[in-house]
Amino acid sequence: MNFSQTEKDFIEEAEAYVPIPMDSKPVIGSEDELRGILAKRTAGQMLEMKHSVFRDLDLAGWDMTGLDLSRATFERCDLKGTDFSGSRMDHVAFYENDLRGMKLCGCLARGCSFRFQDMTGIDLSGANIYASVLEDAINQDKVIIDDDTKWYKMRCPEEGEAFIAWKCCTDLRVVMMLVPRDAKRCMATMETGRVSKVKVLKITSIDETENYTWAQSTVDPDFYYEVGKWLEPANGFQEDRWKDSSPGIHFFLDRQQCVDYQSK
Repeated sequence: MNFSQTEKDFIEEAEAYVPIPMDSKPVIGSEDELRGILAKRTAGQMLEMKHSVFRDLDLAGWDMTGLDLSRATFERCDLKGTDFSGSRMDHVAFYENDLRGMKLCGCLARGCSFRFQDMTGIDLSGANIYASVLEDAINQDKVIIDDDTKWYKMRCPEEGEAFIAWKCCTDLRVVMMLVPRDAKRCMATMETGRVSKVKVLKITSIDETENYTWAQSTVDPDFYYEVGKWLEPANGFQEDRWKDSSPGIHFFLDRQQCVDYQSK
């Protein structure tokens, strides 16, 4: 499972980003002001509205297509049925809005925060929601998706099928693990996941020139991976797939991504 250039570009941009102070961001103060801005849209071009702050606006059913809203913030807005299709929505933060039926069709909506929002009827057809936060949102299972929606469905087998997973431990020891058919498993919107049980198949050095019989967890110094052993997480397993950083044995599906992450 290799990253597309889209995800690579997103990660590089996020790592290089320098935060802008809130008082330096443009605040959209009224619906009339926004209408004037939207009137400047031209066919075939994306109108830049990066970092914009939208507060207490009634935008239900509005046409918000053709906009670059990267790192914009929506606070206490009515966005029922608002159409953002095709707009760029990377890193958009939603706070206390009504998002029911909002359309994000075909959007780059990577790194968005939907925390505590009701996602009922949000149309993610063709959208890319890599690294978006759905933890603590409501009705995440009531969104609309299609075969072109990226990073909503889990990339590992959802149930009943064994697969190989990887993790990197202290001293850059790479652990190859079998996730059995009866193990619980979940993934959110990134390349990592969590499982309830594994069997350790092999432990090697990062360059695969050395073999080891054990490896120590980078998170819990008392948790060891030993070749041939079945393991379950010491602190249990959180079944909510959207709670990414929670109990379970964390894994990557791709060895190189595992190595790249631990080598940063």
